[in-house]
Amino acid sequence: MARTNLLFCYLLGIITLFAACDKDDNKYEELIRLADLKLQEAIKLAENQPCKPIEEWRIDTLSYRYVPVHPSFEKEYNTLIKEYRDLSEQASKVYKPGKNDPLVYNTSPVSLPPHFGLRCKDGKMIVASSLDLELTEINQLMDELFPQVRDFFKDVPCTDVSKWNILTIRKDCEFVSIAVTDTPDYRIFGQKAERLNHLNYAKVQKSGMNCPTENPNHPKGIICKDGKASIQY
Repeated sequence: MARTNLLFCYLLGIITLFAACDKDDNKYEELIRLADLKLQEAIKLAENQPCKPIEEWRIDTLSYRYVPVHPSFEKEYNTLIKEYRDLSEQASKVYKPGKNDPLVYNTSPVSLPPHFGLRCKDGKMIVASSLDLELTEINQLMDELFPQVRDFFKDVPCTDVSKWNILTIRKDCEFVSIAVTDTPDYRIFGQKAERLNHLNYAKVQKSGMNCPTENPNHPKGIICKDGKASIQY
């Protein structure tokens, strides 16, 4: 009899455990669903706004996109974003990974491409990507940015060639190799180079250029010459 009761308690414990896990899974899925609804509601609110003076707007950065925000609806927008984040936080607390799921609930944002400010497009305010720009503006921005990227490390002394690397950037269909090294402001260089890359991609797409995909003139390496990094071909 005692053995039967022990077996019954053991089976009851297993059933309770599985029921609790299933309950947690359902709660997690429901919280994620509700959080996404709040996020999409906030984005829809921001996407359906008529154009107003650009200086009145700000750009909000979400986990996977940029959103234009105006004071006329900012309070409602902020409330929705807070609800979204609160629900996401609750979901992370009840998250129980399955066999093939990551062990940690991932809330890290994706790496967003650079934006190019606010624009009025088709009567709505948008946060512009490079592809939203007109070709004349792309050319103007590239003319300003390309020499900044190309010459960013021009005045950095070269004393140890092992600390330098070669980075190839594009200008129209041209491959341009530059010598780069780690400096305290390297992040600024990276941001400029990424913006240039997106602008060049948009220019090639909009102008219909048929550019080669491989560099026909690969650099062989770098040497330090007269205190400056020099690329050898």
